[in-house]
Amino acid sequence: MKIYNARYLDNNQRFIAAIITGFIAAVIFGNLYGLITAFLHIEFSLMFIAIGYGIAATIKHFGRGVHTRFMVVGAIMTFIAIFIGDLTSSISINGVIVLFTSGNLSVIATTFLSYLRIFASLNPYALISLAFRLIGIYVGYTQSVIL
Repeated sequence: MKIYNARYLDNNQRFIAAIITGFIAAVIFGNLYGLITAFLHIEFSLMFIAIGYGIAATIKHFGRGVHTRFMVVGAIMTFIAIFIGDLTSSISINGVIVLFTSGNLSVIATTFLSYLRIFASLNPYALISLAFRLIGIYVGYTQSVIL
């Protein structure tokens, strides 16, 4: 059977296509989540799981991969989508574009560290929100490969 032939599977993998389409999906899903959250002023924790699944489905469709590297791309792109979504909900799309196109790495690093400090508190709501984010990343990791 062709599905168990490793050479056939390696020939049909498109790793670069998976990275490019995964990044495009991460930007789209992240901005969509950020706009919905900013408009309604409510955080939907289940959307993190949907973001992970949407990015994984995109990587699975365009990448057609079976190796662990596709799973890692799915997890990284899901994290990027969640990060972009949180930034978009707090500082708007224009603010995110200005932040990343400024080229000032210290401002980007400071923004990232302040983002991580939000989840360092022992607030139960922050821990639940962090858990849903991690579940979304896990879904993006596990669902990014064929099989």
